[in-house]
Amino acid sequence: MDAYTQTLYLGVIILTGYAIGRIFRRLKMPMVVGYVVAGVVLGPSVANMVTFDLSHALEPVKILGLGMIALVIGGGLEIKKIRHLGKEIAGIAAAQVGVTFLIVFLTMHFILALPPAAALLLGALSTATAPASQVAVIREYGARGRFTNTLMGIVALQNAGCIILFGVVSAAAALLVTGASFSLASIGIPLFEVIKSALLGGVAGLLLTLALPRLLNRNHKVAVLVAVILINSGLAHALGLSPLLANMACGFCVANLYVRPEELSFLEDIEMPVILVFFVMAGASLQLEMLRENWIWAAAYIVVRGIGLLSGTYLGALLSKAERTVRKYVGFSMHSKAGLTIGLLMLVQARFPELAPTIVTIELAAVSVCELFGPLGTRYALISSGDASGKI
Repeated sequence: MDAYTQTLYLGVIILTGYAIGRIFRRLKMPMVVGYVVAGVVLGPSVANMVTFDLSHALEPVKILGLGMIALVIGGGLEIKKIRHLGKEIAGIAAAQVGVTFLIVFLTMHFILALPPAAALLLGALSTATAPASQVAVIREYGARGRFTNTLMGIVALQNAGCIILFGVVSAAAALLVTGASFSLASIGIPLFEVIKSALLGGVAGLLLTLALPRLLNRNHKVAVLVAVILINSGLAHALGLSPLLANMACGFCVANLYVRPEELSFLEDIEMPVILVFFVMAGASLQLEMLRENWIWAAAYIVVRGIGLLSGTYLGALLSKAERTVRKYVGFSMHSKAGLTIGLLMLVQARFPELAPTIVTIELAAVSVCELFGPLGTRYALISSGDASGKI
């Protein structure tokens, strides 16, 4: 496929995604669900317009989209705004990760009789969410307020916690599969990955705070922000770190060190087409045939993961004495599942080839459902909390 054909298809992707997104918005649903549906229609499962080659060619756009979303999450964590929410955010994120992991592991091992190593890995993967979906819905509905700030903080901490948990569980699973000797180093690796990712993003954020005041205007600042996001993502990947956490840390530093952190919102000038392509391509990667073939395991996994997320959120909110709206609704906004899950599945395939087919099948089937219905939960939570309006 030559460059002009790819360009033609990219135009079709953007227009189709936008048109279906508008249809879904008129149906009182988030446009992001329409983007994902457009991807399913254009992808291999239906029209097969978005082929593997085209998906690979557009990979930089997907990386930029996820990086922009991560920067927005970090940029929303201004300490002066969320200082009083710190206990709630940490308590809910910790309980959510712990309870979800435990419920999914016990169900997959003791009820569905999966091997303990596979059940452990599925338990860890179940704690991953898709921050892209939450941020897209927050932006679309212009959500503002205490509930939204709490949600953004939970999303950031939860994904960091998921990466750490996955690393610890991977070490335990390796012991069960290979009988390798226990090593404290293998347990500490994921923690160091989080720290190093944060340091990389922190340095980039510090450099941004020095550079942004010296740039000429809004357009120049957008150009530099995009460049930094791409450099963060590329360096993090090259160093074996998390591009998601690196860009979160970068946004966090700018939000708390720069005198005009609101300039991060300048990215909204170019955000819509990038995010639209990101979600259409996510939809195109969903494998409906896999969902049909493995719907029993996938259905059980989706249900128990949902129970874990809701109960863990409620327990954490209760213990941290969060306000009533947080206890009731924030759990509904955590069900989307894509970017981080796909990245962790690549590690599963590399480290556990004998377990990978079962785990990948269940996870990708779950992603197919959660990416379609997860944004609806976020919309419900934002409107029910009073931070957003359901009006078009």
